[in-house]
Amino acid sequence: MHPARQITEVLGAQARLAAGVAGAGGVRLGDEVVAGIPALMAHPARGSAWPSLVFVNGVTREGRRHPEVRRAAEQLAGTGFLVLVPDLPGLAVGALGDATVEGLVGVVRAGIHLPACRGARMGLLGVSAGTTLALLAAEDERVAERITVVAGLAPFGDLEGIVRLATTGSYLDDGRLASYPAGPFLTLVIARSLALGVAGKGGKALRKLLAAVDDDDPNPLATLRAVDPAGLGGKAAALRALLVNADPARFDELYAALPAAIRDGVRRLSPLAGVGRLRAPAELASAPRDKYFPLAESEALAAASPLVRLTVSPALGHHRPQSSLTGAAELVRINAFAVRALRAARRC
Repeated sequence: MHPARQITEVLGAQARLAAGVAGAGGVRLGDEVVAGIPALMAHPARGSAWPSLVFVNGVTREGRRHPEVRRAAEQLAGTGFLVLVPDLPGLAVGALGDATVEGLVGVVRAGIHLPACRGARMGLLGVSAGTTLALLAAEDERVAERITVVAGLAPFGDLEGIVRLATTGSYLDDGRLASYPAGPFLTLVIARSLALGVAGKGGKALRKLLAAVDDDDPNPLATLRAVDPAGLGGKAAALRALLVNADPARFDELYAALPAAIRDGVRRLSPLAGVGRLRAPAELASAPRDKYFPLAESEALAAASPLVRLTVSPALGHHRPQSSLTGAAELVRINAFAVRALRAARRC
């Protein structure tokens, strides 16, 4: 099941009824260009202006054209929203950087001026890394006051910790190292994202090599390990050394040896560092044991800001509800998360 399906299931019929929206009259979908970025636009067939949401999907090659992403937009539009799903730079291939966040901020800045956007404010809704991007955009002073709510599933808050996890299979939680195996796709996304921070021929070579790796490769850094670091140059070689290292005891040393530009980029992609700049409420939900991002990531965000509320439920996987584990109490908990998010988004 695609990650967008979880949003459609969590924000489904129960949330629509609880929000007091009939959802009748059909939905219209079409492609637009917003702030120079291709986007899917969905809205109710009736009316001319609605409370608005930007839906930031997780990493998927098909982006806004993925059937489940389109279904998510249609479901949300059916609850009475104007929904934009932008194909942000780098998101489709898992190369997340400043351009990705800047693209989302640009979509919000342009979107609030659309005639169909009621109240010139927007909510941000995300899945996985899309939730992280939504938080980063909401922290940006250019749009912070225009955001009604940030809502999403299973974000990361501190990218340095996720780099450690993706490369060494360990996670520093409350000062203690613990094993936390993550899938090879996360390793590939981290590698592609960090490679954006390396200038020159070495960086270009790294990006080309990583772009050629299949997204489903069970050993995505095999070709990188085979590369002679001497031919990459100092900065690219430092990143290669970090990425191919699997020893948790060496991580801090190798991370400190990275070029300052890469470490600065990691901080900029860490919403925990700027969570104090949030002006809108944030509704987050995660499983006790997420497939990619430890629960402690969401817990740290909630502990750092009174605006962040965290819902934890074993009924959530990283991408989908675990129906076999979902009892009545968990359905109520998840539904309450959905209702709070939708109601906050309507306060435009």
